[in-house]
Amino acid sequence: MKLIFRRMQLCDVIAVSKLESKLFTDPWPKKSFINEVLANDISFPFVVEENDKIIGYIICWYYLKELHIGNIAVSREKQGKGIGKLILKYIFTRFPDFEKSFLEVRESNKIAINLYHNFGFKTTYRRKSYYSNGEDALVMVKIREYNHIKEK
Repeated sequence: MKLIFRRMQLCDVIAVSKLESKLFTDPWPKKSFINEVLANDISFPFVVEENDKIIGYIICWYYLKELHIGNIAVSREKQGKGIGKLILKYIFTRFPDFEKSFLEVRESNKIAINLYHNFGFKTTYRRKSYYSNGEDALVMVKIREYNHIKEK
């Protein structure tokens, strides 16, 4: 499996938007992906390709050493193969100086919650009725671990 991670471009938006619609009951509109690619200097949208096909993506915002993951997805055919884990590893190496990372996740998305826990995210609070179907979102935070060295 040879994966390519690269910055999302305008020509990717149709494929990303189709994938988004297949995966989520509350998909982001195509316009939102366009805005992330074009008009937001703190936005970092990336896609993951395999054999010239987009199989995943992430939208994150980075500002003042805080990383907010706004959207992350992997195609159904590729789920369970460690792609989500690779996407998160890529983002955390891309922004090695982050101090905190935030995300929201559906309370029912146990697979994603487990992945985030494995990366050190902790649930900090619940946003009641965050999604259009009334489901709550869990807000999760990861505090960057520092290696503290004592000086002699």
